[in-house]
Amino acid sequence: MYTNNILKKLKVVILLFATVGITYSCDDFVEELPVSDIAPESFYKNNDQLQLALNGAYGLFSQAYSQFYINTGEIRSDNFQPQGNDASRSSVHNSTMDPGEGYLRWANHYQAIDAVNRIIQSAESVEGVDENIIGQAYAIRAKMYFDMARVWGNLPVFLEPITSISEAFRSQEDYDTILETVVIPDMKKAEEMITTIDSEFTFSQGGVYALQAEVYMWEEEELLAKNAIQNLLALGVHSLVTTPEEWLDLFYNQEANDASPEARGKVQSGSELIFSLFYSDVNTSGLARFYIAGAAVTTISVEVEQKWVERFPADSLGWATKYPDTAPVFSREVLIDGETEIVPVYGDWRQFMNRNGDDYEQGLGSEEFGLARSTKWIKNRSGLNPNEDDTNIPVFRLADMILLLAEAELKLDNAPRCFELINQVRTARQLPLASEEEFGDTFDEQLDFLLVERQFELIGEAKRWWDLVRNDKAIEVMTPILQNREDGAVVPFTEDQIIWPIFIDHLNENDLLEQNLGWR
Repeated sequence: MYTNNILKKLKVVILLFATVGITYSCDDFVEELPVSDIAPESFYKNNDQLQLALNGAYGLFSQAYSQFYINTGEIRSDNFQPQGNDASRSSVHNSTMDPGEGYLRWANHYQAIDAVNRIIQSAESVEGVDENIIGQAYAIRAKMYFDMARVWGNLPVFLEPITSISEAFRSQEDYDTILETVVIPDMKKAEEMITTIDSEFTFSQGGVYALQAEVYMWEEEELLAKNAIQNLLALGVHSLVTTPEEWLDLFYNQEANDASPEARGKVQSGSELIFSLFYSDVNTSGLARFYIAGAAVTTISVEVEQKWVERFPADSLGWATKYPDTAPVFSREVLIDGETEIVPVYGDWRQFMNRNGDDYEQGLGSEEFGLARSTKWIKNRSGLNPNEDDTNIPVFRLADMILLLAEAELKLDNAPRCFELINQVRTARQLPLASEEEFGDTFDEQLDFLLVERQFELIGEAKRWWDLVRNDKAIEVMTPILQNREDGAVVPFTEDQIIWPIFIDHLNENDLLEQNLGWR
């Protein structure tokens, strides 16, 4: 019901913005920032207007993240590799971004931030204000500043509506200040104010706990992260799906067409989903979501494919040797000597459900490693215009949180609990249980094992890059991969280049900004 309300009201919000004198344009950073000569306390005068504004803020949030989310959390990792001649995509894959490339623009993010700032400011003068609305505004702002700080490091900070062009020219606040004075206080306020327990496309109590877990793990506050995830689990509204079909429904978004007449439409629902970015023809028009599943940019890397079959062999001998007591999930009919027989499909079904050209009941198909593209979201992209893609993006789901809890437990010296949680997810996926031997004896072995479990479960969901950076493994993992690309022509990036460069136009517009060290 709430999703339908968003769809109905997004267009109304545009009119509301126009009424109060807020402008959005699409040129440079300054011009894209909304400026109004209306006093902040006059923006919205009652809860109905605040709700409309919040719906609009979610739309702006989704627009800002349409390329940004997967691009920053996924493409730089070892999950995908370059394919084709598109230099801008390869530059992200290879961590050779040029400060002049337009995908580095951050203005859309500040539009969304200003939208929630107006909500927060207006709430001070609204009698009987609905705190649930204001709590969601704080949650959006916390998530956006957290991700922007992870990507760019030091940033200008706006916590009040912009009422003049001069206010747009600000120097950067340092990363630690942003986390300590904006992100963490905002997510705490969100926890205090939000009353909705569960809502897939808006921040609920569950979504805020998931956000807290993500932030606290990033800040090496593992006990606080553990507590947040336990609070999430205590809500009792989410559960792991237990069949491949239910798992696929979490992501499935395939419109029926001549190439896929059997398609079931946009599903993307299930008990694991905690918070997702919602897209429709209302808020995706004109968005070039170039990471769209099945595009060249989502070519699954040779490294992750090889790692996958090492852990879950896709041949009968390898499977029987490693997992003699566990039958594969799927089987298929084959013709042997003129007779139809049922044979098992070996391997991790999540791997072949992620690859284009493969039916999940057939296993690994004809696409060679290094050529298969991810189809976690869309099984057949024939005839699909990226500018009209309405695929929702799961931001938080339960498997992510359980495996994040496993990481917290490991870092809190509770390796047995980490091991149990890994196997909790494997059980839900109907996969063989991990053995203590392959889990390892040392912290480093156990952490590496866990991170690969997260990699397989969450591929394509913008988690892998942050897993590597959070655990100081980005340089270690990516350097040999980058050296092997293009005959070693790609220069391995440095620690200073883990954060992104600031878009050159932003620097030209505002001489108070400084380029990040690794990109000067």
